[in-house]
Amino acid sequence: MNTKGAILLCALLAVVFAFTACDGGTDGGGRTVTMWSFAPNNVVEWKARQADIEKKFNIKLVIEEVAQNAFFQKLQANMTAGTDVPDIIEWMIENNRVLDANPAKSYVQPLDDFVKSSSVFPKVLPGRAAWVTYGGHTYGLPHDVHPVVLIYNDTIWKSVGVDVATLKTWDEFFAASKKLIAQQSGGKPLHYALPYAKNGLQSSMFMIWQQTGSQILDASGKPTFTDPKFVEFAKKWQTWVDSGVFTDWDWGQFGALLANGTLCSFTSPDWWVGQVDTAAKEGKYQFRVRALPEYYAGGPKSASWGGSFMAIPRGKDNAAFLYKIMEYMQYDKSSIATRFKDTGMLTPMSEAWDTDVFKQADARFGGQKLGELQISVAKDMPKVVSGNIFWDAINDYTEQYAQLNAGKLTVEQALQKTQEAAAARLK
Repeated sequence: MNTKGAILLCALLAVVFAFTACDGGTDGGGRTVTMWSFAPNNVVEWKARQADIEKKFNIKLVIEEVAQNAFFQKLQANMTAGTDVPDIIEWMIENNRVLDANPAKSYVQPLDDFVKSSSVFPKVLPGRAAWVTYGGHTYGLPHDVHPVVLIYNDTIWKSVGVDVATLKTWDEFFAASKKLIAQQSGGKPLHYALPYAKNGLQSSMFMIWQQTGSQILDASGKPTFTDPKFVEFAKKWQTWVDSGVFTDWDWGQFGALLANGTLCSFTSPDWWVGQVDTAAKEGKYQFRVRALPEYYAGGPKSASWGGSFMAIPRGKDNAAFLYKIMEYMQYDKSSIATRFKDTGMLTPMSEAWDTDVFKQADARFGGQKLGELQISVAKDMPKVVSGNIFWDAINDYTEQYAQLNAGKLTVEQALQKTQEAAAARLK
């Protein structure tokens, strides 16, 4: 082949590579793909699988762990400067700041065309995909489900005559909780039913709220805090708080409160289950796990809290190729069982759950099969409407809740002020 022919062949191969990469093929031609992640546990998984990912896509995968408190600012600065923008980001679902219902304002690209043509994404639980869907656009691939279950101290509950396993609704649970707090010393209960920091739609309230079917945003992204359904829930919640069955959600001492019997139950996503480890190992108490009581008869028996997703920053012109990499990293069936075994995190793909690793007896809960329970409730996970002001609106309610908790506002007044503050954000 003469020199001219060789040049033409090289040019043709370059075009073919560019087309293949942009068209979602799996040969990266040895190019470098950079991913930022804020999650140390996930980084361990990606590095363990790095060689496999690199081989499958013919790439060099550079994995950078970026501190959570600096992640968004660094991404924003680099995108503004147009330099060193990662190809893929792995970021948190809560307070994520990078999504926007308007694709032109979002820091990451909508994946609508890719998920529509994918044979994999339709198998992702709709209740999980909803957290990364703004304005009808799907922006990310969720890494996990984080289904919420109820973990409880069976020993103490039964000592006051309550079998938590038989309680069908939250109304029944809170009625029974009065027996629990009846045991007192110095005028204070020895035991409490649930943890809650009296900070609005956070922690326990956030999880149980999802079961109600009420929303804080409508489909267009407008706040709905004064909707009768949400008002009803907020008022009921306050009666539960006022009954005295809650103790503070103490992040630092959570495990210790379980071990000494102060905290007798808690709603837990998969990443928080380990808080019971010390108490269960000590053996003083027997712990059990079950689906959440229903908010209303026949309603959902679970919720979701926390999690991460992968997305492609706006401006990347090889998005179809990057999407293939993300989808493989998140949902490769052969890796899903290992993820659960190593981290306890359930991947949001039901077709991958039929393996023995999810069916193991858990000694912490008297041999109950935690994985099977989490799978069962995950299928029932409610679908929450997210949007641009979702997380800010929750913080608005936290601010008003402080006034409500101090007795300076009624529930209705707190919700009205929250509605006004959230509506102002849309302007």
